Amino acid sequence: MTEREAPRPALPVGDLISEDFAKLKLRLIAGSSGLRRQITIGGAFRPGLALAGGLEELEPGTLQILGRSEIAYLSRIPDAQRKELLQLLAQSSVACLVLAQGADPPDDLVGAVEERGVPLLSTRSATTLAIEVLGRFLEERLAPSVTIHGTCMDIYGVGVLILGESGVGKSESALELIQRGHRLIADDTVSIRRIGAVLSASGPELSRYHMEVRGLGIINIKDLFGVAAVRERKDIDLVIQLDPWRNDKNYDRLGLDMRTYKVLGATLPFIEMPVGPGRNLSILLEVAARHHMLRSKGYHPAKELAGKIEETLRRRS
Repeated sequence: MTEREAPRPALPVGDLISEDFAKLKLRLIAGSSGLRRQITIGGAFRPGLALAGGLEELEPGTLQILGRSEIAYLSRIPDAQRKELLQLLAQSSVACLVLAQGADPPDDLVGAVEERGVPLLSTRSATTLAIEVLGRFLEERLAPSVTIHGTCMDIYGVGVLILGESGVGKSESALELIQRGHRLIADDTVSIRRIGAVLSASGPELSRYHMEVRGLGIINIKDLFGVAAVRERKDIDLVIQLDPWRNDKNYDRLGLDMRTYKVLGATLPFIEMPVGPGRNLSILLEVAARHHMLRSKGYHPAKELAGKIEETLRRRS
């Protein structure tokens, strides 16, 4: 497998302001000199107990949301303590601060972020809504990603990542699967992003829905077979490696032990499928997808058969 991991993603705070968050309507209050600061951690966070003396625990590169409870706490503490606390907050390595529910920022906070160049944004939306919208957006934009040489298909609703060396038959198998009613996600180059524990696959925007078929050249699956033959993205459920048949290699014939494959730290079920004359790969890939669906529901035919054999031998003995 050829795997090329993308550099750690980051988002300038200025880009966050330019996004059209219809529900939030973010606006800049102070700290305009820090709009180039980078948000590097997906999700939206609240400082919470860190304001009570643990500001060093705030993770660098995060977006921190100050809700009504944080502002109320700051208004209750003595002026000198609040000023020192806000100075320390501005000195931290957080990317930016967001005031929720249209709260009025303390003057000490405005002065501290202006001095340190920390963008201070505001929204009239509720804290929970701001955390949900911004958190989901940042998780998507800052998700770790990797590019893999392979093909990704939606087979019976199962996201199947098909790997194998060039010329082994990945594209030809995918083409036959498309003719049988399944959907193409990406061919040759598969972009994978990890959002939480889920791996989402898509094709590069430039070559999306295109496929290279030896002898035919580049074809557009969407134009040839219609919009129902393609999908923009799909979560990966199963990895299948197409391996040229080798007589000196022992292949799994029972399937009692499920192998796994790691991508971006996530573990996926893995099947190594030998490719040889007379093997109909598209049907085998369909069966593999159906088999995976059954196993995910707890049905394991190999183990069931092994149990029956063991029970029969026990009775006879």
